Amino acid sequence: MAEKPGKQRAAVFGGLLIGIISGLPGLNLLNCCCCAGILGGGLIAVYFYQKEFTDEMPPLESSDALILGIVAGIIGAVTSIALSVAITFLFGPVEVTMLRKFFDRLVQKMAEQGSVPQDSIDQMQEQFDQAIHESHTVGGILRSLITALILYPIFSMLGGLIGFSLFKKKKPPVEQQ
Repeated sequence: MAEKPGKQRAAVFGGLLIGIISGLPGLNLLNCCCCAGILGGGLIAVYFYQKEFTDEMPPLESSDALILGIVAGIIGAVTSIALSVAITFLFGPVEVTMLRKFFDRLVQKMAEQGSVPQDSIDQMQEQFDQAIHESHTVGGILRSLITALILYPIFSMLGGLIGFSLFKKKKPPVEQQ
């Protein structure tokens, strides 16, 4: 019986997909839907891994999917943070500009409706500005990386398990005598 194929290529592909989806402004909003981009990266890693199997090899196992998901999640976390930092340095804070416009409209509506006192609105704006400023420091980037290194492998592993249940080879039914 032949050995299983290497997991490296599939894990790297899934991780790069996670990193691109999570690191590009606008596209990263896909992760607002139950971390769909991260789940999808784990699922895609398992898909490409099972494509390398032949009939002589042992079947795909759930442990293979777990390992692929974890490795793809780690690669995706590092890629995502690196891509986000590179985009911020090259093009400026694109996401911050989008968030600022959304936040300003939200604050304006709350002020017009009188639903929130003005001093609370001022405090919210100060906290928003402070959070944005802290996110662009070395400490903020490291906090983002640590958070991503915890969350991405978990959700990518779940995507890998979903991929395992979708893509594993079905055994033909055994006929009873």
